[in-house]
Amino acid sequence: MGVKNSSLYKAPTNDEIQGLQESSDLFKSNIFKLQIEELLKEVQIDYKKAQPLEAALRKLKEIFDRTPAHQELSLAVIKASMKKKSVVIPFPSPEPSSDIQYTFGYSAPSAMHLVGSFPLKTVSKGRDGWSVDVAVEMPEELFQEKDHMNYRYFYKRAYYLSVLAAAIQDKKSGMSSTRTEFSTLHGDQRKPILILHPSGDKSETDFKKMRCTIRIIPYIPSSVFPAQRLAPGRNNVRSADTTEQPPTPQYNTALQQDTAFTSHLTFLYQHSKNCAAFKDGCILLKVWATQRGLIRSTNEGFNGFLLEMLMAYLLQGGGANGGKKLANGFSSYQLAKGTIDFIAQHDFTAQPIMMGQQASSGEFSKEAFVSNFDVVIVDPSGKINLAGHVSKAALDELQHEARLAMKFFTESSDDKFEALFLKRVDSPILRFDNVVKIHVPKDVAGLKSYTKVAALDYPSPFVHFARSIAPLLKRGLTDRIHLVATRYEPLGNWATSSSTPDFGADSVITIGLLLNAAECARLVDLGPPADDLEAANVFRTLWGNKAELRRFKDGSILESAVWEAQGTDARHLIVGQMIGYLLKHHFAVPQDSVHYWAGQLNKFIQYNSKAIPERLFDNKIAAANGFQTVVNAFEALSKAVKTAEDMPLSVTHMYFTSPAARLASTFIPQPRDFNVPATHFPDSAQYVEPLDVIIQFETSQKWPDNLKAIQRMKTAFYLRLADKIKYKGMRSTVVEETAEDSLGLNGYLDVRVAPGFVFRCRIAYDKEITLCEDIISDRKSSQSLKEQHQKALDVYNRYFVQAPMHTFLMHALAHKYPSLSQTIRLTKRWVSAHWLAPYFNDEALELLSAAVYTDPAPWAAPASGFAGFARVLSLLSTWDWKHEPLVVDLNGEMTAKERDDIRHNFANTRKNMIASNSATSPQTKTTSISSDHASMFIATNKDTFSKWWTWQSPSPMMVARLKALAKTSLDHMLKVTAASATTSSSALNALFITPTAQYDVVIDLDPAMCTRYAQNLSPDAQNFVTKGDKYKNLGTFQKSVFGDQILIGFDPAAEYLAELQRTYGDIALFFHDRYGGTQIGVLWNPMALSPRAWKVNLGFNNKPADVNKDGSTKAKNGKTTGGSKMVVPNIEALMSEIERIGHGLVRSVQVNRDPSATN
Repeated sequence: MGVKNSSLYKAPTNDEIQGLQESSDLFKSNIFKLQIEELLKEVQIDYKKAQPLEAALRKLKEIFDRTPAHQELSLAVIKASMKKKSVVIPFPSPEPSSDIQYTFGYSAPSAMHLVGSFPLKTVSKGRDGWSVDVAVEMPEELFQEKDHMNYRYFYKRAYYLSVLAAAIQDKKSGMSSTRTEFSTLHGDQRKPILILHPSGDKSETDFKKMRCTIRIIPYIPSSVFPAQRLAPGRNNVRSADTTEQPPTPQYNTALQQDTAFTSHLTFLYQHSKNCAAFKDGCILLKVWATQRGLIRSTNEGFNGFLLEMLMAYLLQGGGANGGKKLANGFSSYQLAKGTIDFIAQHDFTAQPIMMGQQASSGEFSKEAFVSNFDVVIVDPSGKINLAGHVSKAALDELQHEARLAMKFFTESSDDKFEALFLKRVDSPILRFDNVVKIHVPKDVAGLKSYTKVAALDYPSPFVHFARSIAPLLKRGLTDRIHLVATRYEPLGNWATSSSTPDFGADSVITIGLLLNAAECARLVDLGPPADDLEAANVFRTLWGNKAELRRFKDGSILESAVWEAQGTDARHLIVGQMIGYLLKHHFAVPQDSVHYWAGQLNKFIQYNSKAIPERLFDNKIAAANGFQTVVNAFEALSKAVKTAEDMPLSVTHMYFTSPAARLASTFIPQPRDFNVPATHFPDSAQYVEPLDVIIQFETSQKWPDNLKAIQRMKTAFYLRLADKIKYKGMRSTVVEETAEDSLGLNGYLDVRVAPGFVFRCRIAYDKEITLCEDIISDRKSSQSLKEQHQKALDVYNRYFVQAPMHTFLMHALAHKYPSLSQTIRLTKRWVSAHWLAPYFNDEALELLSAAVYTDPAPWAAPASGFAGFARVLSLLSTWDWKHEPLVVDLNGEMTAKERDDIRHNFANTRKNMIASNSATSPQTKTTSISSDHASMFIATNKDTFSKWWTWQSPSPMMVARLKALAKTSLDHMLKVTAASATTSSSALNALFITPTAQYDVVIDLDPAMCTRYAQNLSPDAQNFVTKGDKYKNLGTFQKSVFGDQILIGFDPAAEYLAELQRTYGDIALFFHDRYGGTQIGVLWNPMALSPRAWKVNLGFNNKPADVNKDGSTKAKNGKTTGGSKMVVPNIEALMSEIERIGHGLVRSVQVNRDPSATN
């Protein structure tokens, strides 16, 4: 076949050209378009398999049509009749009184209609299935003229529904094999509905495979009651307890909406005919909303129908200058995005939505709706507010999520498809900065705010209370918060033979808060001036006894509310104080009924005050001063060094590169009084952290050109500096390391600076980089010399190039996001508590923490350490390190090209990994990862290859271990916070306790010999008691085993761990908690335990092993075969060596598994 005739070379069709153009214009990539198409296929239902469902619906119509009618009956008669049929009439509260004069009747439905998503084909499958809505029209003759008042319509509706339920359950003529339950329509207790579950009997009416339920919804024609009587400003609920007749807009709207099912269906159907993508657009919009928990079964939020109506409205209006926001030719993606954009930007308060003809005056005018509802979205008839039940808090939440979504839609850096549509993001702990669990007061009906007038429109005191919380908190918290969201569990379905349930005393309301990081920690709330009597009275009513009149420095006299808190962490909990006070003051909610999840993790990054005396470490002082004390000490050092006289070269720059400099040290550094002898401190609290500082001198040609000579020159500078700054009250120690291969770092200067910090200073000289590179590139250099200088170059870059740059960027980010500091500290504590600190650099953990701030999708950036830490656990438990690089844009300036470069670099490293593993022998390929790639690829603006902090460590095994621990920890955190039983921090202790049974060996260390034991999560107080603590009149103290001198950076446990890694790192992995841990876990390398040929200097203690013909090892009669030259590690001897190396430090060795038993 010729080329011209080949179908492969045909010109593209119009549809193909349009598709390509759409992909180019609308999507960041073709992948995004394909993902949407695939998503729609997954969530749509297969209507071809709906035959059993259709048969069930026909059966229902037959049952309802032949259900016998009856004359008007009294309340007592219908109750008794239904009771005989095991049906309890689901009357809404308040139930009808026994002395009512009107009667109840029944006749077959005038009509039955499929309404909702099923006939429109906009069904979106959910985790709990989906539903088919059947609207059953109640005959008009069943109702009287005044049935719209005092719940008469709703009582008759409930009775009609119970008759339908009895008919379905009839064993002879019904569908008794199906399970029937009552429920509520969108959480409205006034309007019960009937739920039919599939029978599961595999009959022709068994629709179990469709994974759906049928909802039967009674309704009435719009002609039953005059529309004017149900206007939003009318009162239709009278009470003998009050003479007032306020408007009952909630009641009126609930009844009105029961008249419009078919008209609304017609409205939506017309738009689905005109707009080909309308159905898919609705599905996409509902998937987005469902993933965020915005579609709820409670009567205060949005639902799928309301979102569909909004999209339909935008096809005919909502645009600029009265035009259309959406067009019929739009794709599903454009429709969903356009609707979300409208929600994000529209001012619903100033511009209520009127879908149809708007009355300029009268009872259905815009003003009438606005004055009676929080949210106004009036249907095409101009008479029904579709959002009448929606609270302002629910609208705020929807708009917040819409603004976030638009940010993700418009980001050019990455496709956010997963964040927008795939990921379920409605967990309160992950979504909100602070979470409040409110246990409803037992006498919620007796609250002052639940007046007799309020009860007319809100028959449920619980619902009224839940809707009242958000407005109160928004008034009180003002600009401290961005969002207050309310959640509570809806009433579940109930058996038709049971009474209608209500919210009980055990009901819990969840409040989610998004904090304004810039304002949430302030101590004073300013009110109006004293001479504004009306505003001052409002302020005092709000704050009660907390309000006080104060004069401020500028001379103003204002009402104010002052809050007490010391330190950054405590100040971020002020919002919790305010919420507790407001709830108690206005709703009489006791403090123990308000569970506030915010600061429970703080104790894990503090010293245990119950066990450790304040004279050693004072958490209160540390919290009050934060990192400012150590920063001030560094500035004092910097001033002293820069002003030192008679120096050969002047100091141009000093860089503080310790984690404390970027507010990222696990513990806030606390000063140590160096005038107090070391013997005044127990050995378990002797550790003094050296804080890294880099000194840079002015350029000079007099530096030597030899690396070793340069190190000697640095030592001379250290000595000269030490001599000069001693006159400024700073004691110094010069340390010179003698290792032959330490060309990069060959010494340092430790300076003690008041009030009690030690700064470890090192001199940076840029020419060292050039010298090392020259040796490495010189062909005449020996391999060992090249390796030595490569090591020196790596060390120099790490300390003098990478660390300062990382500190600079992280410090700026920590100031941009105040809660980042706490998130990092908690993450480091958690990783170390699970004994993984030896395998994860501090800097890598800081970047992991920063990632949830720089790219917080699908949420907003966290504004609390509690939420930040939960997000880090979520990131670690879900990230696919094998196939995805983690890109951390530290300064927010990363370009699309840089991101593409990072992906390219990542792809190359993974190719190297595959090649490396392919080239590695089966005996060694699983023991470690090649140094040619990073198993945890974390790239930044300055490190696009992930070479700085994760190139050689952690290994894939450690990454997998971290991922598993993160998932378990997050699951526990979600479980505890969802339980609502307590907010005690002890409930979260398990997050920081690692299981030890999985280790082959656990080495127990003597706490008294561990100088960092004071940082232990649960230290024993006996280890911090000196003679001076027991006997105050004695002036002598215990003698330290470490001598009388203060040892800087001395950690026996860390030194012992390092020695074990050096000696046995080829055959075992060692795990330890650096923050006061008293145990070391050991895992033997399975490959190292395999028999191997004996040779000199094998590297570990070994013993002979027998080898069978098949290559396996097997002992014969308890003895090895004499002729074998294969050996295996001698575990018993190795354990003795390990214990002997740690003599005096090791208390015991516990063997959990004997690997020799399996070899």
